Amino acid sequence: MAGAADTGARPRVWLHASDPAHLPGLTVLAAHLSEQPQGPATRVTGAPDAPGPGDDPRDIDKALDSHPARMLVLAGTVLPVPLIERARARGVALVLVDAVNPVPSGGWRILPGYARGILAQFQQIHARDTAAAAAITRTVKGAVPVLVTGALARHAPVRGCNARELDALRHAVGARPVWFAHALPESEADAVFLAHAHALRRAPRLLLIVQPTDPAHGAAMAARAGDVGFVRARRALDEDITETTQVYLADTEDDPGLFLRLAPVTYLGGSLSPQALTPSPVVPAALGSALVFGPQAAGGDRAFLETLRRMGGGRQIGVAADLGEAVSTLLSPEAGAEAALRAWTLATEGSDATHTVARAICDWLDLNARGPA
Repeated sequence: MAGAADTGARPRVWLHASDPAHLPGLTVLAAHLSEQPQGPATRVTGAPDAPGPGDDPRDIDKALDSHPARMLVLAGTVLPVPLIERARARGVALVLVDAVNPVPSGGWRILPGYARGILAQFQQIHARDTAAAAAITRTVKGAVPVLVTGALARHAPVRGCNARELDALRHAVGARPVWFAHALPESEADAVFLAHAHALRRAPRLLLIVQPTDPAHGAAMAARAGDVGFVRARRALDEDITETTQVYLADTEDDPGLFLRLAPVTYLGGSLSPQALTPSPVVPAALGSALVFGPQAAGGDRAFLETLRRMGGGRQIGVAADLGEAVSTLLSPEAGAEAALRAWTLATEGSDATHTVARAICDWLDLNARGPA
């Protein structure tokens, strides 16, 4: 797994997860580093397709020859001692992140002072919380700066959108309440339109924005909305949202973030259909939209949605008939605002820590542009 390609004289940072659970955090950190002005080129290992060099010093030397790095960033509960020692022998700086209770690999970890000797080779240690920082500080006894930085973000930040387009849409929508059907398959269109009819009873000015999974389905979905009796407009035809528009078909290739920023409530398209694909729930949550979702989801999203449900950041429904009531409930100002805040908190958790670590790494590289670590 590689990050940004090496360019010119940019320093190189190798990020390695000794525990797969730490890989998402390092992947997001690598992306954040690469996006910094004059940021380093990055390489990430620890995934099944890029596991890292292992413990054989010869393999480690080959990896360092092939991908020379100025800094090695490690995450995981087990410290890979051979990698640490070979990196330090070459003058590679070491940084430990997301640290909780790091222990050296190998059978000698129980020897008094052994852990301290390994940890003392690091330039910085970023602990996950105050308790972890205190325990590591007792071990290193001042040999290394130990910072309480927090757990790294596991989800990449949301991309920006076209500000001019967003302003135009906000002007057209005005103060009307909005909900969004995100990546809606044709098989769920009727269920969403029935849910909209239900929600309109409580909020007569409610606007539904539908983004089909395939923009080519926009015409058919617009026709079905018309059959139900809705006044609709299609983005693909440059039709404007007016005061009477009830359904707006976003049947273009626009980034969904453009519409998610308008909607305090989002239905996760495909989550009521076993054969349909669902979009990532992280982006709507990170943009402050409370989620309504069915029982179906991509494997990697199930844990996020379950946590979201437990936190009250969204509503899971079992059947399509429950969609309208769930949307209506979350559109109420108090319930919707609380759910959206919890969704946003879950999706953006750790972003401050990732930013802090990235800045610390870049600052160290700037201050130590030349000379041994």
